Amino acid sequence: MALIDIVRSGVKLADNLTKSLQATVQFQRHLGDDGFGTDTYATAVPLKAIVDWKQKHLRTQTGELSVSRASIMFIDLAALNATTGGQGVSDQDKITLPDGTTGPILDMSGFIDAGTGHPVATEVFIG
Repeated sequence: MALIDIVRSGVKLADNLTKSLQATVQFQRHLGDDGFGTDTYATAVPLKAIVDWKQKHLRTQTGELSVSRASIMFIDLAALNATTGGQGVSDQDKITLPDGTTGPILDMSGFIDAGTGHPVATEVFIG
């Protein structure tokens, strides 16, 4: 068994063990814009994720200092891949927290699986 297989198994185990702790967030894939600068999104899909409500200073992709208000950890990769068509999360997608709040995706992180080219688990920080 290769080390990546152990990591994949560990993420699946973590997903199963934390199901009762996971909140339901609404995920909307960014489709583009309407030509007038208004973004368009796919219909919201409920996904389970570990939501950590905490403020954290971080730099955005443009280098600006910003504050995230929550991190969302997607560890059910089958559900995430089914929702995104295997493309993972984009910084233009929209995530709505259980209380109805949303914000721009400021940063993302995750250990990249060499076999798939996508994170084994994806952590998203929203503003």
